[in-house]
Amino acid sequence: MIKFQEASNHQIAYSKVNYNLKSELFEYLQASGINLADLSKIKNSKRQIEWMTIRQLLLKIYPDFGDIVYDVHGKPHFTQSNQHVSISHSHEMVALAINKDQITGIDIQLINDKIVRIKDKFLSESEQTHTSTDAIELSYYWSCKEALFKIYGKKDGFLKANFFIDEIQFDEKGGIAKGRIKINHHESIHHLKMRRIDNYVMAYVVNS
Repeated sequence: MIKFQEASNHQIAYSKVNYNLKSELFEYLQASGINLADLSKIKNSKRQIEWMTIRQLLLKIYPDFGDIVYDVHGKPHFTQSNQHVSISHSHEMVALAINKDQITGIDIQLINDKIVRIKDKFLSESEQTHTSTDAIELSYYWSCKEALFKIYGKKDGFLKANFFIDEIQFDEKGGIAKGRIKINHHESIHHLKMRRIDNYVMAYVVNS
């Protein structure tokens, strides 16, 4: 597990998922008083382990979170805290952000060359003129847009039509971006930070 304090009110953490620790995770969460009732609703064993890994991660950085519930849009909320949480998982990695004061959004993505073939599905025409066919760059765009989608927190938005990356700078370690949400009467501007983690990229919103 890696965790860091982005700001005094903003924690970020991520971890690789160990798919060989299913029973150990279950015992740890059970001993910690985590409600495991929803675990039986998840049929896929890998998804179960990811579900438990996220809660293990939360216990380590915020032991008083209580439990997680999801609203009608699928956005997670704490049951015993007013702090804000955002969760992401991709293949063998999970990531989360906790903010004491503001809605937060985070996304982690495995870098995959397949993203080159679908770039016109999530990039606007303007964004496509400013991007290459580099899988890392496109993954950063995707991850930033997903983080913005989570800040917005509703299902009526589309990455191509409603979430825009107006500025982006990155190197081999990570970078920064400026994004915009425009849906119906809602319009807002957000700043994001990005990190490269082995063969993954992670993006998270630093202001909401």
